[in-house]
Amino acid sequence: MNAGIISLVVYSELNIMLPRILAERRWQQLLLLAGTGILQSLCLIALIDWARDIAMGDVALINSGQWLVGFLAIMLLAAGRYIERFYAEIMAQRYIYSLRQTVFDHAQQLSTEDLDLPGKGGTLLRLTGDMTAIRNWIVQGMAPLIVLGLWLLVSLIALLQLHYLLAVSLLVPLLMGVVGNYLMGRRLFVQSEKLRRHRGVMIRNVTEKLRHLKLIRVFNQRGKESRLFARQSGLLVQSQIRRARISAIMRAMNEAVLLLVMLSLISTGLYLQQQNALSGELMAVLMTAGIYLLGQLRRLTRLYEYWTLQKVASKKLNQFLSRGGQPDGSRRRNNRIFSLELKRVRCIGRFSSQSYLIESHSRVLLGGSPGSGKSTLLSVIAGLTTFEQGKILLSGRNINRYRNSFLSQQIALVSADLPLLRGSLKKNLFYGARKIDKEYNDFVMELCRLTSKEELPLGLRTRIAEDGANLSAGLKYRVMLARALLRQPALILLDDDVALQSPLIQDVIVDLSGFFGGAMIINNEAERLTQICNKRWELRSEKSRRTAKNSNVIDMGRYAKD
Repeated sequence: MNAGIISLVVYSELNIMLPRILAERRWQQLLLLAGTGILQSLCLIALIDWARDIAMGDVALINSGQWLVGFLAIMLLAAGRYIERFYAEIMAQRYIYSLRQTVFDHAQQLSTEDLDLPGKGGTLLRLTGDMTAIRNWIVQGMAPLIVLGLWLLVSLIALLQLHYLLAVSLLVPLLMGVVGNYLMGRRLFVQSEKLRRHRGVMIRNVTEKLRHLKLIRVFNQRGKESRLFARQSGLLVQSQIRRARISAIMRAMNEAVLLLVMLSLISTGLYLQQQNALSGELMAVLMTAGIYLLGQLRRLTRLYEYWTLQKVASKKLNQFLSRGGQPDGSRRRNNRIFSLELKRVRCIGRFSSQSYLIESHSRVLLGGSPGSGKSTLLSVIAGLTTFEQGKILLSGRNINRYRNSFLSQQIALVSADLPLLRGSLKKNLFYGARKIDKEYNDFVMELCRLTSKEELPLGLRTRIAEDGANLSAGLKYRVMLARALLRQPALILLDDDVALQSPLIQDVIVDLSGFFGGAMIINNEAERLTQICNKRWELRSEKSRRTAKNSNVIDMGRYAKD
């Protein structure tokens, strides 16, 4: 029921993290809705006045102008209903568009640790279920509340003009409905949160298992996964039923309140008529207006339910948006000679304090025992993983002073954690390419051995499955390497991969080292790759509790080729 226009609309505006509902000229739709409510209120007054004239006189004596006024009022009421529904949808969809972009843009700024927390299912739920809940609140909650709230205000004023007891008889049951909805609202909120949690768990599970059907079949776990899905689905059904029970109680209570409003109005009107405080004609008009108002107020019976679901969605979206994205600096370019220095950089639980320096044209081999944090260090340098202590300097300046877009151009990571996308080979190769240079592009294609018609019969139009599932490990790595080179970076990070054991891939990297003018860090100790490196960074894991200093940088000049 009606819980107050001001409190509910203001609550929607207090979600600091979320875009404001009335921003970007959406306030114009709100003003239109308010104007529609005022116009419909005036039309209702005209209809009531028209009905009073009919009740007090002879229908045959009513002139055509009065009939025209009544017909026009009816048409305007119908047009107002259309405007309310249509422009409320426009306002909702424009807001959801802005909100969806905010969520997606924030997700792209999260570190890999934060991005893994919600999972793909959680993000899906935010982009679909939560958006739907907010849309329903705007279209079926906030918009009718504004329009019908104005109606109700006009009705109270009109009843006060007739007799204050009529206004009291309308207001008291409505206030009882507000109190009842408030008391039931907390239970609905808690149950809606549980329902959303169960739905998110099931979506995450289904999303993961559909991506790994081969694993399920190979290990013959179809029965186990079916039982898990049935259990999760059962919990979801139970939560749906519990919430439906609370929702049904609220709807029944609100229906009872509306009937009580009608009974209260009619009883009060009859009492006033018996006391000669209200004429029979006005009593007839009152009953007619009350019946019409009852039908309109029934649209508000789910108001608190929509508001509660919107609160749950807004709470979860705010929690997601409160996860701090990686800070973006202000510098867009670097006019100094490239160098990258790590000063006592530590990633708790991954690797201990590390201090290294890499300059342009350097070739660094990343060494260390398994689990020492080599891949994590590359991820830290690439800006994908946050570190707790120390600092990284790019050409003598703190790396945090540079814009993320600039850093992504300077540093390119080749890793299985950055998979290929579903689509054409061209889409993958030029994903993020800084500029199209045919001569350079052809050179990169030749260098990475991507010109073979046997491997890629359709050339750049060759279709690639998600994660490059239809490509061999070696071909997939060469495509990822070419993608990185087309960004023309100053530093290439080559993470460990089974493909690096291939002589063909090693040939590609050796050839790359010969022409590439930037720096390279290689996380693999294959003999041929070791020979092209002039430095070695030896990492120690966090568990060793030792601090790795520059003494761990080993000069490998004697191993490098002449």
